[in-house]
Amino acid sequence: MKRIRFSGRAAIVCSLILALGIPSVAVGFGEGRNLLLGKRNPSNNPGLALNTETEIIADTNTYGTRQSNKKDGDGGGAIYGCRSNPGNEPCIRSNNLKGGRAFEFVTIGKEAGRIEVGGDKTGAPFTTNATGVATGLNADKIDGKEAADFAPATSLTFAAVSDDTTGTPTATGPTTPTVTLSTTGDNAVYTVDLKRDVSKCSFTASPVGSASPVAAGVSVVPNQPSQVAVNWGGSEITPTPAARRGSFHLQVIC
Repeated sequence: MKRIRFSGRAAIVCSLILALGIPSVAVGFGEGRNLLLGKRNPSNNPGLALNTETEIIADTNTYGTRQSNKKDGDGGGAIYGCRSNPGNEPCIRSNNLKGGRAFEFVTIGKEAGRIEVGGDKTGAPFTTNATGVATGLNADKIDGKEAADFAPATSLTFAAVSDDTTGTPTATGPTTPTVTLSTTGDNAVYTVDLKRDVSKCSFTASPVGSASPVAAGVSVVPNQPSQVAVNWGGSEITPTPAARRGSFHLQVIC
């Protein structure tokens, strides 16, 4: 019988093969192997990838996994990428099977995060089926308008002027307007002070009650940006015309 001689190097290689138990077929592109720390898994070859899910299942009262980067001042904790088309799986899905939160973001900085989209930026940054109010969420734009473009209900400008034709007219409205009456010839002119700048607004005065045969003339009082003059003119009573008085509503649109 012929004796086979092993060199020292061959003996070491055989020992490693037996000790590690490296499979030659079953691993495919890496399935079944241990995670290589500090390396690209399953291979440094970018053309190779696992073709089944890698599941990490835990039964603990803290967290199933924890990823952290101890590099001070630079470096993130984790990055996830995918190539999913619209309508398919998202790159990250957090699903709470009980009634608790599905996610939580915390930072000691001023900005907690960003949502950036590529291409067409006119779409919604995110959608929700919830209809409640998100506490602390402050949207500066609604339907393309700035928050300053929307006036609160307390700043809506109108005046309800009441005049029984015998006493002093009064005015009510959200800006606490006041009114004075003056007559010039047979013209009744009501000066309504709306307590805010309406110099660049439009006005409509409508009589209260039955229809009026005349329309009032409305204009801003010169050098008085908060005051509007409403001229109802005079009556056609003969032989002595009289100032036309009555109650009316003044609406201001800015």
